[in-house]
Amino acid sequence: MILPNEVEERLLSIEKEYVARERLKKFNLVPKRKILLYGPPGCGKTLSAERIAWNLGLPLLKVRFDSLLSSYFGESASNLRMVFDYCKSEPVVLLLDECDFIAKSRITTQDVGEVPRIVNMLLTLLDEYDAPGLVLATTNLKVSLDEALFRRFDDVIEMPMPGKSERKRLLEMTLSAIPVSPDVDMDQISNQLDGYSAANIVLIAQRAAKIGVLAGCKKVCNEHFVKALEESSKF
Repeated sequence: MILPNEVEERLLSIEKEYVARERLKKFNLVPKRKILLYGPPGCGKTLSAERIAWNLGLPLLKVRFDSLLSSYFGESASNLRMVFDYCKSEPVVLLLDECDFIAKSRITTQDVGEVPRIVNMLLTLLDEYDAPGLVLATTNLKVSLDEALFRRFDDVIEMPMPGKSERKRLLEMTLSAIPVSPDVDMDQISNQLDGYSAANIVLIAQRAAKIGVLAGCKKVCNEHFVKALEESSKF
């Protein structure tokens, strides 16, 4: 993963606090355990949750809200409570992926039925959260989230679109196992990819490499990037 330094430091602090949770407890301090990651699609929110789980040696439990929703009265909220109850039994990283699916503002939403009930249950469960692991939520649409939801998290981290240095590092990392021709100007290509998500930049670099390999070339050339960019579109 290639992330801005500030984001990298904040993710590392979450991991360090969790590892040192017993030491913090001696001083009546509580590590960050409820984290919200927000930003455009393809900028590493889900990957960051996976990375935290991997680094801490914890299982990742990913929740899809569309699979929890039920047309039966109260069943969706009950399903969500069962997930949180399970997390009390053993340390896990609970990932509430794309939580904007259900957690839109209660003031503006026109939803009726199960969605408001599951939102209220989520707020309650986050308030009561005292499991041995972590809970991470992700959203693409910060402005649409209920303000009450924000107050339930210990930290809210923006996952921005990659800057020029991150774009260049993503290109170099993706092509690290493949020879690159001297006619490829990584700085110029990084400028051309301004506004692209990290996921799309990786796909473009991979596409350029495939074009070169399938053409029988021993190196990835600038013309391969030109073709890859022509075939791609911004997120």
